Amino acid sequence: MVLPNQMDRVAVFFDMSNLYFVARDLGVRIDYSRLLEFLVAGRRLVCAYAYVTLAGDESSAVPFLTWLRRNGFRVVTRTLRRVGDGVLRGDLDLELAVDALLQAPHVDVVVLVTGDGDYCYLVETIQRLGKRVEIASAPRNTAVELMELADYYVDLEANLRHFSQPRPSSAGRAESGPGNRVGEPWRARSESEGEAAWEARELIDDDLDR
Repeated sequence: MVLPNQMDRVAVFFDMSNLYFVARDLGVRIDYSRLLEFLVAGRRLVCAYAYVTLAGDESSAVPFLTWLRRNGFRVVTRTLRRVGDGVLRGDLDLELAVDALLQAPHVDVVVLVTGDGDYCYLVETIQRLGKRVEIASAPRNTAVELMELADYYVDLEANLRHFSQPRPSSAGRAESGPGNRVGEPWRARSESEGEAAWEARELIDDDLDR
């Protein structure tokens, strides 16, 4: 028997910077291919986008970006730049919003992998188009308003066992999560050296930004 939602067409949009902080705060490394499979949950995947901010020379991140592309992600990048007030900027909020709105007419469900409250209006706009919006992130990294707007909220922290492994430096840190996909319906395979380099840059840039 085929459940109705298994016929849903799904588009997934990964805010990689936000997801980086989720992984860092939880002390895990994420298998993005398994995470994508987990979020699609047996439905029909139409497209998956990954928005990656780079710092300067992106050569060290090339293996990671190549891995993403080879595993079905459409990768959108932007290089960090220092603006007038001296703060480093490189967000891809606009690009993610435009792509989500362009894909919305072709799918039934839009999954935003982010906790950024700046996307609240985007969620409302997609819902006005008659589409369902799912938000996937960790509660500690998610704006309350975004969680409340979502048609379905996927708690990544409660589901770590499906798509993550402890970081080598996080000795003894246990993974959490029940056996099934946990949500609140109210409203690399192996990691590459390139990903490690990208994550290290994210940490450095975060410190500089502060």
